Formats: sequence, C-alpha cells, structure tokens
Amino acid sequence: MMSAHLLQITPPESFTSSPPTPPATEEKSVPSISRIITEVRRHKDGHYLNTGEHWLRYDYFPLAELYVLRMPSSLHESLGSYITQELLRELCIIAQGRSPSAVFAGNIENSASAEISFEDTEYGSHQPDASFQHFKAQYPGVILELSSHEYILGSDADIRVVIGIDVEYKGSKKASVSIWRPHIEVNDAGERELCVVQTVTDQLFRDDVGNLVLDSQASLQLRLEDFGTEAFAVDFPGLTGDIQISAEQLFAFLERAEAKAKRVKNGEGLVRSVKPWVRKRRRDSTPPEQIASDREGRFAEQEQREAKKAMKDDVSYKASSSDADLE
Repeated sequence: MMSAHLLQITPPESFTSSPPTPPATEEKSVPSISRIITEVRRHKDGHYLNTGEHWLRYDYFPLAELYVLRMPSSLHESLGSYITQELLRELCIIAQGRSPSAVFAGNIENSASAEISFEDTEYGSHQPDASFQHFKAQYPGVILELSSHEYILGSDADIRVVIGIDVEYKGSKKASVSIWRPHIEVNDAGERELCVVQTVTDQLFRDDVGNLVLDSQASLQLRLEDFGTEAFAVDFPGLTGDIQISAEQLFAFLERAEAKAKRVKNGEGLVRSVKPWVRKRRRDSTPPEQIASDREGRFAEQEQREAKKAMKDDVSYKASSSDADLE
C-alpha cells in the first residue's frame, strides 16, 4: 500500500488570538488586530486569508471553531529549510535514469506553503510550512508543518505518516522525533473506523544538555512510495528507493539552524561596509497600485468598526467569565 508523510516541526511562536510580536504603539495595535480579525471572518466565508504585512501561517479547525495563526522563528524556518533541501537532494538522486521509480521521483515538486483544503470541509484548511507534491496528486505526500493530525483524516489517509520534530526552546535542549500513522479499527458497532495512532513516541536525537543521542528510531526513514497515494500504484507498481535523514543529520541541521538564528539575532551576520549613496529612493507607485482616497477611508472606517466590536466582545467575554466565577 502506498502512503504519504507529514513532517511536523514545532515553532516557538504560535497563537490563536493576539499577534506574535507586540506593535510599537497603541495606534498600530488596534488596526493590526482588527484587520486580522476581519480577514479571519472573510476566510470563514470562503475568501483567501490575507494577513497583509504579517508573516503568518494558519490552521483552521471548523469543529472547534478555532484558528491557529503562527509566525515561525528564524530557527524554525532554517531547520525546515535544511530538511527540505536534503529531501529534494535525495529525490534528485532517485530521479536519475528512466525507470518508473526515476520518473515518479522526478515529478515530485516542492509546493511550499500553498493552502490545503479537503473535500470533507469539517477538517478545515491548512497552510503548511512546506510541502512536496507529485505533479498529478490532489494532495502533497510529504508536509513540513507546525502540528495537525487533521491532514491524515482530512485526506482520507492519502497522507499516511506524520513525522513530528519537537524542539524544546526554554530550559532544555531536548529535540525528539515522533511518528503517527493512520489505522483502521473496528468499533463496538462492528464498523471500520479510520483513526490515527502514534507508533514512535518522543525518540530523542538531542538530550537535555545538547548532546547528540544516537538512536536509529530518531531518524526520518522514507520509501519512495511514501510520497504517493494508492492511486499511483497502478501506473507506478513496485517503486523502489529509500530516503533517510539520520539522527546525526537532524542534530547537525538543528545545531546549524540555532547558530544562524543566534548570529542574526545578535546582528553578527556579514553586511556591506560601504554604502556609496546619500539617500534611498523608493519606487514610484503605479496607477493600478494606487488606492482611491474614498476606498481607503472606507477601509479605515471598517477597521475601526471591527476594532470596537473586538473590544466589545472581549469586555462581554470578561463580564460573562466573572459572572460564571460568582456562580
């Protein structure tokens, strides 16, 4: 049976209501929050989620009526990038030649953070950190993602393995790998149900003080057929080729990502020392990009209305919570 993988990397900055970084002034805070709220409501109505200047990714869980907005850190992005590069490198090796396996591997593309929506709308829409999708597939086979088992159920097990990399950011340097897979079991009514089970639990590849942990279970071991669904078995029977990222490689990727993040945070990265100009000229706005003053005014009014409503809802929520506590 062919399967598909999802890789989960847990970033430090994830939130469900407030923005991940505080604005400089109160004046900037209200429009930013209200605009995000406006966009979330528009997205619920079927519109594309536009987070504007905020570099956000999101998951939407309709059953819980929950949006998770997240701003990945530099470390999170770098670690994901190194894993992505290694997966693509190994796929390129398999793609050499004319065999069915080579042809299949050659058609796997990096679809980045394109939104993923499922036919079963109760599983919502999700925007992964990165994704790898066969040219003819409906869903990506391999996904790098914050966290969501909705992919397995929402895709009807076309995505069949969730590989989670959990990095502790405060008070510990532990880093581990976990794996989830779909499982069909018979319930009390005699019906077959699709569920998700964890087959590997928190296998460390770095310990509490930052040392490498050599563990064969703490590695990413993929087969080429894992990048496709059952439907590909007809045209590509007997796919061969293994892709493996060892615990040592994961450890090295994480150490490199942390070193890069620290260098950037401390302002120690290389920059040009000579700037042979007096001032910088911004490019002129072109007519299609200009916003009519009346439209801009309406947008500002809408932001203010949304801000007031958000504040009113917050006050109502606090009041109702206080009443509940009194009871």
